Amino acid sequence: MEDPESMPTLVSCACGARVKLPEDRSNRAFRCPRCKAELVAAGDGPIVTSALADPRTEGATCPICQSAVGPDEAVLVCPTCEQVHHRECWTDVGGCATYGCDNAPKSEKTAPAQAPLSAWGDTKKCPACGEKIKSIALRCRYCGTDFDTVDPLTIKDLRGQAKKEARLQATRTLVIVLFVLSILGCPAPIVAIVAPCYVVMKRRTIAKAGPTYVVMSYSAIAVSLLYSILLVSFFLFSR
Repeated sequence: MEDPESMPTLVSCACGARVKLPEDRSNRAFRCPRCKAELVAAGDGPIVTSALADPRTEGATCPICQSAVGPDEAVLVCPTCEQVHHRECWTDVGGCATYGCDNAPKSEKTAPAQAPLSAWGDTKKCPACGEKIKSIALRCRYCGTDFDTVDPLTIKDLRGQAKKEARLQATRTLVIVLFVLSILGCPAPIVAIVAPCYVVMKRRTIAKAGPTYVVMSYSAIAVSLLYSILLVSFFLFSR
């Protein structure tokens, strides 16, 4: 059995004539055999009669291109909301441009994007407070605990993370102390011995602390060596 929508359709022209349209009529134009007016089918919209602008439609603003209709331009009037359109604009859009009009082109609604899931599912348990949080969360919204990974953690993992952060903080503090002592002058010879040894042993930890602390650690070595050379030169040449 043929689909009724694909069978030829009888439509009425503005002059009253009944016109039979073929099956494949999407985005095509036909003429009424009686008045020679153009019958336009655009997308899923209805068949609308196209004619040259008359005193009723001339000067109207097309809602699609926002320009006025000229005296010799082909226009279409929406049979539902009576909005005047340029014939080309109606065909390009696929129907009426009035929002909410029954003859406006139908747009398919897309399903809202879902939040990404991890390999552990949609939720996980906070190791600090035990509340359920999003599986991709890096901070618990209940207790404010920060995590260094989205994977579920245990209490042991959380303690290890805390110890790691404590070591980083201790490294930052010691680098600052070495830098301050290096620029004081007097402790420079001691810093010149301690700083290179410490930086060599803790270079990976210092790198994790951040680029600022890397610069400060090497600056402490350079400044302390410079002050040491100046102090030795002063004692040698002051005799």
